[in-house]
Amino acid sequence: MVYTLYDSTIVVAQSILNTLSHILHQAEKRTDADNLLEARLHEDMYPLTDQVRLATQFSENLVARLTGREPVTFEGKPTTFAQCYERIETVLRALEEADKNVVNEQGDVVATTKLGPENTAELKGAVYAHSLALPNIFFHLTTAYGILRKEGVPLGKRDYYAGFVPQLAGLH
Repeated sequence: MVYTLYDSTIVVAQSILNTLSHILHQAEKRTDADNLLEARLHEDMYPLTDQVRLATQFSENLVARLTGREPVTFEGKPTTFAQCYERIETVLRALEEADKNVVNEQGDVVATTKLGPENTAELKGAVYAHSLALPNIFFHLTTAYGILRKEGVPLGKRDYYAGFVPQLAGLH
């Protein structure tokens, strides 16, 4: 079996979003769960809801780029757990619908890529995926995890792996 661009991007993004959903479900069990939505690691960092917004937007940008379509831009940020799950599920559906062959063909396709609000670069699809999109998606998952741990949600390493190796999630 050959390990492909699809495997290293679409499947990984699905795993990240599944873990994000899992840790949010763990947080939602708390009686003060709604207070967690605006929690931050530090005052100059985005709150939990923005971590969800950014993880899902970068995942949508990834699947759009690797399937040759324009990305959907989500309006605003989720403000409830239900809206967080809805956004995650929307992007998971887009990832699920991605055609493996189309994704694998996009690895060497060069396209103009936004690097922040004012800069662009010409990047191949695989370079975009592995150098820009996936690091950002992992960052926002890890930051969401860190926020929830800081706020006392009982998460462990197995919870972080829940989307990648679901068998581990229930072994606390």
